[in-house]
Amino acid sequence: MKKLFSATAIALALSAGAALAADLPAIKAPPPPPLPPPPLWTGFYAGLNAGYSWGATNTIDVATVNVFDSFGPAGFLAPIVIDPRAGSAALAASGTANAQRNGFIGGGQVGYNYQFGNSFLVGLEVDLQGAGIRSENSFIGASSWNAFDIGPGLIRFDRAAASATTVTSRTDWLGTVRGRLGYIWGQSFLLYATGGLAYGGTQATTQQSLFLNNTLSILPPLLSISVPFGSIGGFARYNESRIGWTVGGGLEWLFAPNLSLKAEYLYYDLGTARYLNGPLAAVGPQISVLGFTTPLLTSVNQGVTRVKFDGHVARIGINYHFFTAPPPAPVVARY
Repeated sequence: MKKLFSATAIALALSAGAALAADLPAIKAPPPPPLPPPPLWTGFYAGLNAGYSWGATNTIDVATVNVFDSFGPAGFLAPIVIDPRAGSAALAASGTANAQRNGFIGGGQVGYNYQFGNSFLVGLEVDLQGAGIRSENSFIGASSWNAFDIGPGLIRFDRAAASATTVTSRTDWLGTVRGRLGYIWGQSFLLYATGGLAYGGTQATTQQSLFLNNTLSILPPLLSISVPFGSIGGFARYNESRIGWTVGGGLEWLFAPNLSLKAEYLYYDLGTARYLNGPLAAVGPQISVLGFTTPLLTSVNQGVTRVKFDGHVARIGINYHFFTAPPPAPVVARY
């Protein structure tokens, strides 16, 4: 009987301990850290863009110097008089045109992105655009001076010059090869800086005209003779592909697994072109001596045009990315 009581007591104690243990909270291992987001941006892409460009340097300079000026039959006889102040005629043909260069631009781009450190990106992009960037403007100039005065006041030779100059410039196409460095925000947005090589097709023209009026006065106002004459030549065309640099930045939004939209700004600089204008010759009346015909009055001037091809570009674009974005993380229900 005593042994039966002891066995029963032990059984009851074990049963109470098991019930108490069942009521205690369970201890679980901590969940593993979340996996880093997948690299959504790594891979090749290609796309289209369109925008507007406006000039940064909107002036074109034309500097003109006098090369030759005579009052005599040039070419086979020595000039009778050379005007020491004939540079005033060239000064009338010098000046600066305000050329607001602007126009639409559009084309395509290809590139490669590499995403690293979850939030950073490096890449390379090449683009080529057709451009309608144009400018045209003119300026006029005038000057007057006394070539010589004998007496003084007995014989005077007074001269006046007037000039008109028209300049044009254009960029027909523009391309870049640029590196990109960006920060990825919220996996779908990329804020980036960019810069590198720029290249483009440029053109410019210069058209100059010069008019001179020569007034010979003898015992003024007793006798006064005016001989006006105009110019020939003075035209030049520049056409060349140029290489420079570019820098800018933008924002890109990956709005679908393989599609993104971007807004971008670039400044480009293709350098400064300098070219000789055609000789600007103002030619007076013709005379014949010993069977040779030559101008009695001649003024030959030479101009140089200086135009800088730089500007700003604001554009939008769309890219198709040649990768398969990983599926979204599955939703796990918790109870």
